[in-house]
Amino acid sequence: MKLFEPITVGKMKLENRIVSTPLVTNLASDEGFVTDELIERYARQARGGVGWIISEAIVIQKSKSPRNIRASSDDYVPGLKRWVDAVHREGPTKIGVQLGHFLKVAKSGWRQKVEDLSLDDIKQLVEDHRTAALRIGEAGFDSLEWDAESCMTLSQFLSRKNKRRDEYGGNIDNRLRLLLEIYHVTRDLLGKDFTLGARINGDDLVVGGNTLLHSTVIARKLAEAGIDYISTSCGGQYDDALPPNPGEPWSAYTGYSGLRCWPRAWMPDAANAYLAEGVRNSLREAGHTIPVITAGKIPTPDLAEKILQKEQADIIGLARALLTDPDWPKKAKEGRAKEIVRCTYCDHCAELNDRFEKTVCIRWPKGMVQAPEPFLLKR
Repeated sequence: MKLFEPITVGKMKLENRIVSTPLVTNLASDEGFVTDELIERYARQARGGVGWIISEAIVIQKSKSPRNIRASSDDYVPGLKRWVDAVHREGPTKIGVQLGHFLKVAKSGWRQKVEDLSLDDIKQLVEDHRTAALRIGEAGFDSLEWDAESCMTLSQFLSRKNKRRDEYGGNIDNRLRLLLEIYHVTRDLLGKDFTLGARINGDDLVVGGNTLLHSTVIARKLAEAGIDYISTSCGGQYDDALPPNPGEPWSAYTGYSGLRCWPRAWMPDAANAYLAEGVRNSLREAGHTIPVITAGKIPTPDLAEKILQKEQADIIGLARALLTDPDWPKKAKEGRAKEIVRCTYCDHCAELNDRFEKTVCIRWPKGMVQAPEPFLLKR
């Protein structure tokens, strides 16, 4: 199977083409420190045979957001290193980090927009990404990607909805400026051999947002700058979000665009693969060979293999599927695909995340915080 062929991303060599894409665990401490439970969640995935793990978004800003992992000060580095070392001890699995920055939201209904940021704010944003990347390098991670999809700050700069009237808004080159500035300072800091990538929206899925046409241009310009891979997502916008209950902040994952970000049970399998295919085709036409990752409701090894054979993507991203059964890769490789405990896409995990509770799977035995090992259903 092509799924188990090795692939090189930048200078990083992977044993297979399965990546654990970011999924919030809510297992960090309230102050953002790595915990033993969090380390075991990721070590368990490594034991299951996944080729590459990309962490849940690690927050670079100092403002409070409980149970988000942080890299906003040197105090976090020892825990981050302990986490990386634990994954590396389990075998050849690589572990990368996703760095994230959130615009502010308030229970009053107010939410910050990119137009609200001053040039000094943007300068600080670049510096915060630089210092966070330095800590990531010190901790020993194998790769770093920027969370430039859904409602995240970098995504909102990339979007056509960005109405700034200075060098950070307007045409697509201006909208890309911030991400490219962050890329270049990070490349200078971590060196040409460190694997760097970006997760972008293939389509914002809201009126006035980016479409696949815009995303292909963004991907090509990132490749021209020297980025090592592109990971594709979609949606996750506030524009079509449902009004929250009184006293609760808005969530970007309640409208159609948000549901497509985590495709639900009633949506087609591989619902977002066409976006990765469009980005990949555009890159290949322009002569760029960097890998493209797809993710979004890919429940079976057979479907993952078909996506690779059809050249819709180079690497298969799994999030909820690996939450349910971390042994998905091992079982598939050993010809035991029928033993995979499949995600039902009920999104119990998403509901827990919305309540800032520990993310677990409804298919695990009641009370467990980690997947059973081994995880075999009684027949």
